[in-house]
Amino acid sequence: MNGPVAIILAAGQGKRMKSEKAKVLHEVCGQPMIRYVVDAARGAGAKTIVVVVGYAADQVEDYLHHEPDVLFATQTEQLGTGHAVKTCRPLLAQYQGPALILVGDEPLLRPQPLADLLRRQQLDQAACLLGTAALADPTGFGRILRDSAGRFLRIVEERDCTPEERAITEVNPSCYVFELPGLWDALDQIGTGNVQHEYYLTDAPEYLKAMGRKVRALNVLQPDDILGVNTRQHLAQATAIMQSRIHDHWMTEGVTIVDPRTTQIDPRCTIGCDTVIYPSTVISGVVRIGSNCRVGPFAHLRDGTVLDDDVEVGAFVEIKQSRIGKGTIVRHLAYLGDADLGEDVNFGATAITANYDGTQKHPTRIGSRSHVGAGAILVAPVQVGDDAVIGANAVVTRNRHVADGQTVVGVPAHPLEPGRRHHPTRVPDGEDAAAR
Repeated sequence: MNGPVAIILAAGQGKRMKSEKAKVLHEVCGQPMIRYVVDAARGAGAKTIVVVVGYAADQVEDYLHHEPDVLFATQTEQLGTGHAVKTCRPLLAQYQGPALILVGDEPLLRPQPLADLLRRQQLDQAACLLGTAALADPTGFGRILRDSAGRFLRIVEERDCTPEERAITEVNPSCYVFELPGLWDALDQIGTGNVQHEYYLTDAPEYLKAMGRKVRALNVLQPDDILGVNTRQHLAQATAIMQSRIHDHWMTEGVTIVDPRTTQIDPRCTIGCDTVIYPSTVISGVVRIGSNCRVGPFAHLRDGTVLDDDVEVGAFVEIKQSRIGKGTIVRHLAYLGDADLGEDVNFGATAITANYDGTQKHPTRIGSRSHVGAGAILVAPVQVGDDAVIGANAVVTRNRHVADGQTVVGVPAHPLEPGRRHHPTRVPDGEDAAAR
């Protein structure tokens, strides 16, 4: 088995979430919490990841089963974190080396501190290395007890703390590196003499220390890294922190986000420099936005959207599973689904692609330099050639393709009569815009 190994505890029900869904599958910025934890473990250097499942195990396995470095251990009874880790023993019986142990409901963990812990554990040859954090309000976390010289003594779960121990601000966020197989020796000795009558993983460092093995606790985690999600309120807090990180990253990379407070950006999105994202825009799923684009306000770019450079997407536009060519403008209140637009297209206000026939989705292709008039409907599947014009409010019915340079108008759309010219945006002579 390739190491280092990561063990992610994801068996809990999360009763305070009041949900039928597995707790770790609740989403932060469009992705399940466990996605972030798995990615953090990989980013730290883990080569094999063992996910401990229990409540709604099939949901978690369905989500991760296609990832070749992920294995599953099942905790059939909820007997505590120590018991959860022991369920991994059959899978890891032959493995010798470091095991990073994390919990699946801390989506804000970042790879770098975890990588530092793995490195320090190897340098120190420690049987256990704990990552800790100092919090102004440590409520809800186990406390780190140290001796007068600052050396680690043990972890005390909050429910088992004395009043003096509750005042300690250095906490255990359940982030460990253990050396295997030594951890199994400690887990074999752990009992259930605590308030919950459970097998606490937090007892393992103390047992290892009693065996004369090296145990250290390093304060390397930030408060934002260790927010555990136990309620919907926590989920909202985690989402706000993650969004702030995403916004900060893209602004550092040269993207203007006019109002980060109202802008939602999926972590899987990529954005080119000098693009401007206007307020109340939502970017969800795998979306690629080029350079010098303008998006919003109130736009929604959904999974599978690709904007080439210099694209403009107006107010209240929704786009999904579509590629928009360089220099194209998609006017306000438009909808594009399963579409492929060439370069320098003008897709008019309130125009839409009708891509769903009640059974399946169909594609629309629009050639370069074409003009789609305001209010037009393109009923997929349909193809529009280069330099074509679709008149305002025209309805291009399915499979009624528009040739290169052709102008079509009406309902259903038909070619403009020979000799007539169509000016989609020109105001007739003698009339002003208001009169029109």
